[in-house]
Amino acid sequence: MNRIKVTFDTWIQLLGMLGVLGGLIFVGLEMQQSQRIAIAGQIQARNQMLLDNQLAFLGEEPIGRSILSQGNPNTINPESLSEEEFAVWYQIMQTRAITIQNAFQQYQLDLLPDDVWEQATERILNHWTNCHIRPIWYTSAVPSFQRYLDALPAECVSN
Repeated sequence: MNRIKVTFDTWIQLLGMLGVLGGLIFVGLEMQQSQRIAIAGQIQARNQMLLDNQLAFLGEEPIGRSILSQGNPNTINPESLSEEEFAVWYQIMQTRAITIQNAFQQYQLDLLPDDVWEQATERILNHWTNCHIRPIWYTSAVPSFQRYLDALPAECVSN
C-alpha cells in the first residue's frame, strides 16, 4: 500500500483556499443582506411618497379634523357622510392602508420584528372587519398584500 505524503506547503495552500472560500460565502451573505435592506428602503420611500401625497390632500382641512375628532374613522359608516366628508374619509382610510401595507412588506423582508408584526396584524384585523374599508385596501395593494388579505376571515360588519 502506497502512502501519499502531503507536504506542509500543501496543507497551507488547502487552508488558504478554505479561507478564501469562507470569505466568499461571507461576502455573498453580506451582499444578500445589503440587497434586502436596499429593497426595503425603496419600498419605504415609495410608501412615504404615497403617504405624503395623501396627507397633502388632507392638509389642514376642517373636514379631516372633524372626521378624526369623531374617534376611530374605522367605525364610521361612509354612507352617513356627505360627499366632501366621504372624500376625506376615503383619503384617511387609504393612508392607513398604505401604512399597514408597508408594515406587511417590511415583515416579508424580515425587517420587522415579530412582536411589531403581531401588533400590525391586530390593526389589520380590526380594520378588515369593516366591509366599507376592504375595497379601499384593494385599490392600492400590491399583489402579495392582496393575497394576504384574501386569506383573512371573509365575514365583515357594515357600521
